This record gives sequence, C-alpha cells and structure tokens, in this order.
Amino acid sequence: MRETSSPTFTLTPLAQPVRSVLLYVAMEAEASGIATALALSAPRSLRASSTAMLRDGEHNGLRIQLVTAGRDALLGVDHIGPVFGALAVARALDTCPADVIINAGTAGGFQSRGGAIGALVIARDVQFHDCRVELPNFDALARAHTRLSLSDAELDAIATLLHASVGGVSTGSSLGATSNEIAFFTREKTLAKEMELAAVAVVARERGVPLLALKSITDLVDQHEPAHEAFVKNLAFASARLARAMPQLLQWLRARG
Repeated sequence: MRETSSPTFTLTPLAQPVRSVLLYVAMEAEASGIATALALSAPRSLRASSTAMLRDGEHNGLRIQLVTAGRDALLGVDHIGPVFGALAVARALDTCPADVIINAGTAGGFQSRGGAIGALVIARDVQFHDCRVELPNFDALARAHTRLSLSDAELDAIATLLHASVGGVSTGSSLGATSNEIAFFTREKTLAKEMELAAVAVVARERGVPLLALKSITDLVDQHEPAHEAFVKNLAFASARLARAMPQLLQWLRARG
C-alpha cells in the first residue's frame, strides 16, 4: 500500500484567543441536539436571500453562531452536499464574522480502520474523493486536498478529550460509494466519508478563516449494510454523540486563551 498523499493546501492556523465561532451543521437532525446542548436561540433566517438558518447565543464565554443550510421549498428536505455547504458558510461569514469555523456532522466510517457507529473523528485533512480531472494541476485543484487548521498537538489534545480518532476525511456528493472510491479510501486511509467538509474548506481557505471539523459515524462503508439504511437507523444516535461532545470541544477552544 502506498503512503497517504500529502495535502496541496493548508488553512490558516488557529489563532489565540478565540471569541466567536461559526458552527456549520448541514442537517436539522444533526443541529437540533447541538443547539439544545448549547442553549442557543430558536432558528431564524440567516438573511432574506438565503434558505440558511441561524441560531445564536453565548456559551462558556464564546459567541456561537450555528448555521444550517435550511430546507428545499419544493422537495421539503435538508439542503445537503458540497454546494449547499459552501453557499451557507460563505453567506454566513458575510453576515456573522467569526474567529473559527467548526463543521460538525455525521459521516460514514470504516470498521477496518477502527470505526464504529457513534465514534467520533477529528479531521486532520480533507479532500474530494469523486473528482476526476485528468489535467495537470487541475486535478489537484479539483481534489482540493487541504490540511485543516489544528496542529498535531492540538489534534491529539482534542482526541484525548473526546475519545476520538484523528485522520483524513473525504467529501463527495453521494451517500453510497463506488468500488473505485472504496479503493481510494483504502489508499488514503480515510477515517470518515461525508458530504460537505472539503467544500467548506475551500471557503475557509479563500476567506482566511481557520477551520476544524468533528464527525460522528452513522454507517460503515466497508460493511454490507446499505449506507442509506444504516444512516437512517443510526442518525439520531450519532447526532446525540455530537451534541454531547460539542460543549467539551468549545470549552477546549475557550481555554486556549
């Protein structure tokens, strides 16, 4: 097996002190428990021209602005995926400047690399796994392989605090995975497969804002149960795990200075 590829891009390091946090969570089912745990406001429109929703409040001395991408008016489902993630975060930063972005959400994991339902993963780096652009440099741009803002020491500290794993996260537009994508996950030693972080990382890079990410596992990509069935069955459990972990993560951020 070849070594994991190195990130092409690197985000702004986490500065001290952190006073304001933009917390992006794609789905309402993932966000509601976090909002309750942090005692945030009721959801309201982020701005008139966007479907994104905002909850805000203070927690342990931090200004928290929790943004979701909202629901589609025609189809009645959450706006999930890379496009809506990037749009929501970019619009939120225009309205709600922050010292750091946190992307929290659920993801597929890998039993072969220690994954389990409800297990937490702290992202070290992220890339798109479903981009195929066979042109020099355009391929790297499309893959957008990005090292997130936390240092190795910071990653280790959070992992110890939350009993989480640290590693690579991979983003795509599909809930399931093809055989080629599974082979890619094996080569890259991916710990979590999800649908927004790499797009959020592009926005963070362009805006110069630090980014970290916490994922909770709903399904195991390398097992036989269909991803959509496992996702629905385990969404509430994995989301509750996120909600319990978020106050601890924010306390760690606040304690940095």
